[in-house]
Amino acid sequence: MAKVTPIPSCRLCGSERLENVLPLRPTPIGDWYLPAAQNPGQLEKHPLNLKLCSSCGHAQLSALVDPGEIYSNYLYTTSISLGLADHFREYADTVCRKLNLSTNSLVVDIGSNDGTLLRVFQQKGMRVLGVDPAREIAQRATESGIPTINAFFTPDIAAQIVQKHGRAALVIANNVVANVPQPIEFFTGVEALLAENGHFVWETGYVRYLTEGCVFDNIHHEHIDYFAVRPLTRFYQRFGLVLRDVEVSTSKGSSIRSYVARASSKPSISPSVAEVIAHEEDAEYFSPAPFARLAQKLATTREKLHALLRAWNTAGKTVAGYGAAIGTTTVLYHFELGEKLQCLIDDNPVRHGLLSPGFALPVEKPALLTGPNRPDYTLILAWRYADAIIARNKDYLQNGGHFVRILPEIDIVGT
Repeated sequence: MAKVTPIPSCRLCGSERLENVLPLRPTPIGDWYLPAAQNPGQLEKHPLNLKLCSSCGHAQLSALVDPGEIYSNYLYTTSISLGLADHFREYADTVCRKLNLSTNSLVVDIGSNDGTLLRVFQQKGMRVLGVDPAREIAQRATESGIPTINAFFTPDIAAQIVQKHGRAALVIANNVVANVPQPIEFFTGVEALLAENGHFVWETGYVRYLTEGCVFDNIHHEHIDYFAVRPLTRFYQRFGLVLRDVEVSTSKGSSIRSYVARASSKPSISPSVAEVIAHEEDAEYFSPAPFARLAQKLATTREKLHALLRAWNTAGKTVAGYGAAIGTTTVLYHFELGEKLQCLIDDNPVRHGLLSPGFALPVEKPALLTGPNRPDYTLILAWRYADAIIARNKDYLQNGGHFVRILPEIDIVGT
């Protein structure tokens, strides 16, 4: 049984003034796609509610699931995420240009996964080092030429790195900081690792994707925090750090890339920082209103999907889902789709033959769409990639199949 601990106070400012602004249906650990022998249909469900701090405006989960449980069956690797390798190449080019990094600089990636991003920096002549808690992934990265420490990042790990390699000109962390169990401890380690003129550049999901983009499937137990810029600027001060620049991108629905430096280095502050904060305040990110609108949107979508599924069931039609990632679990549970699909389809061969968390839906190869047992309708659960999925599977449509976009609006594609 996984250890689940309620989060009683804001993880950034410590206030106990937390309001439940987006209740989602409980789910198992979202990325636990397992073989039948491990009984994925018997996995326990954990709360999945989003709370907002009334003091600083930070959004976070209501409970913390033991990270050791979450990552013990971790399957995700950067290299298989659609478009992310290209994104990381652009990322490295931009960071090197903006920070004028010299060759032989030490670059440390926290949560380095399979080393996809570090490999780009390595090709630019940088010394690179990864830190990642997933044992097999870290081992494969090291064997491929990206030295990787298999551990959760802590101040002790930071001290070990400094002793052996020196301080880092660049520390990076991408889609990681939202996952750390102790953010204060994490930033203490970052501060200890940074060179005097070094930078911490990190990318994370932006609360904008919830309030404006409907990307609710980025909410799962792995992601504890849902960041906005204004609360973070106050949080950095306790570590002697300052936000000098921020960029908003469409990566993973909507992301922010923050450039953080030591305040003692007296960096120039980009106007983008004040501009982004002004947008957040105008858009009411720090009030319950946008989350209430999202909750209503999701309720309406669920009702429409169930009406379609009832009609297809009456007509004897078969229905599958496309996508077997961590966010799929959130979608299946909140929209109550798990018992209405015959299977899931996914491009990642690592997941083929496994069963989904909780509902135990078998994960099939995309070839199912062109075979004799192809489903009549396929709900695109990985809805942000719908265009690419449809483009790769035109034969399915030509043979009478139907794709169904589920968000931002329901749309049936096919004759």
